[in-house]
Amino acid sequence: MLKLFQKISLHFLIALLLFGCSEKFDDDEIRFGIAQKPQQLDPRFQADAASKKLSNLIYTPFIYLDDKFLPRSNVVTFKKKNNLQYTFQLKRNLPSFSGGDIININDIISTIKNLKNLSTSPYFQQLANIRSIEKVSDTIFYINLLKNEPNFLSQLNFFILPEELLNKNHNFSINPVGSGFFSIIESSPYIKLIRRKDDQKINLIEIKDPTVRVLKLINGEIDLIQNDLPFEMIKVIKENKKLKTISGFGSNVSYIGFNFKDKYLKNKKLRLALSMAINQREILEYFLPEKSRLAQQILPPEHWGSIDIDETSFDPDKARNLIAEIDVTKPIKLTLKTSTDPFRVKIATIIQKQLKDVGVDLKIKSLDWGTFFRDIQAGNFQMYTLTWVGITNPDIYFKIFSSTQLPPVGLNRGQYANKKMDKLLLEAIEKNAWNNVVLKAYEDVGLISLWYEGGFAAFKNNISDYKLSFDGSWNGLDGIKKN
Repeated sequence: MLKLFQKISLHFLIALLLFGCSEKFDDDEIRFGIAQKPQQLDPRFQADAASKKLSNLIYTPFIYLDDKFLPRSNVVTFKKKNNLQYTFQLKRNLPSFSGGDIININDIISTIKNLKNLSTSPYFQQLANIRSIEKVSDTIFYINLLKNEPNFLSQLNFFILPEELLNKNHNFSINPVGSGFFSIIESSPYIKLIRRKDDQKINLIEIKDPTVRVLKLINGEIDLIQNDLPFEMIKVIKENKKLKTISGFGSNVSYIGFNFKDKYLKNKKLRLALSMAINQREILEYFLPEKSRLAQQILPPEHWGSIDIDETSFDPDKARNLIAEIDVTKPIKLTLKTSTDPFRVKIATIIQKQLKDVGVDLKIKSLDWGTFFRDIQAGNFQMYTLTWVGITNPDIYFKIFSSTQLPPVGLNRGQYANKKMDKLLLEAIEKNAWNNVVLKAYEDVGLISLWYEGGFAAFKNNISDYKLSFDGSWNGLDGIKKN
């Protein structure tokens, strides 16, 4: 059935591509077709993946994690003096803000203090353990903690803002001022960037429909697309000799989230049955990029915080038996929320059919991105599908499974509450050992981890030097060239 669905979709796509039309644009700029336009240009308040990817281009992070998920920095060296104090020293040849001033120690300290006072920022909770900041000199400062936190450095992944503008309450959401590789020169209708080292212009063009995105690439209306494409579209692209492609493994995990206050979904038997009824491997084989991998947890296997977990068995018979044991009116009726992205709707439709086979009536509710994400943030759902992007710190488990982390403080949008989990989370934070937490979340079916989507990019033959990032970021734009 899936093979037939895939074949029909492929022929439909090819037919659509034959009717393309082109539009004129500046030959010198690079047009990057993206699935979702960034929702927030101020890095202090960003929650969506596109906004975070953009911030990596126009701002400088204080701390970032390398390929081994270990903390690094391009602006400071750091040392742990004891369990409650860290020393930071500025490096030489620091980047400058787009206004011209070079990053200094006051910019960093002011950014930290500003974030610590912003209760509406996701960094507010991350920096709550900071007791004080001591400026020792123009190049050295200390951060003192309230309590030991072995993974503290990973919490400092904020972007540095200029002290002068922070003091003036500058509106970064309208006029971003950063020290990254790019500056923004336009934000409407498209986001237009200029690369500071050579004035190369990059135009980020939102094209929500993946079919249209592929069509525009083939017709030469855009130069580059990356990810957010189903397998059949990737096949069409690969058959086109005028395009080049690259692929790689990814770390972003797609998952199904639950509302634990729901009368049905609070039952672990039902959540387990749902996980057994979804044939993840079949969906992955026929609909996802070639280097996608099945997931049983949030962190990818390359991460030091991941553990070995046996693959969840696809077992519809056992799923039916579990559902039969649940004392509720049959059939069980559930609603799954997703975005209007055609690819995500297609995956939801396949899951809908698989669940129907075990006696669950699943209604799909697709919403525009803004409405969808607001509903998820507000806990207005039974089930939903999303992708965690750029997750590098195992403390994500604390944010989404601790009973103390209900929105807006944390990310426990499904209101999961378990005393044993709370205890395990506190132990994990103290020792920076997360095995028991990861296993508990898996055994409780706190969510259904589906797969780590493989990375894929396609571009015209005159584009070169573009590289994929493991986390799906747009950082490859720093080196891209148009010949």
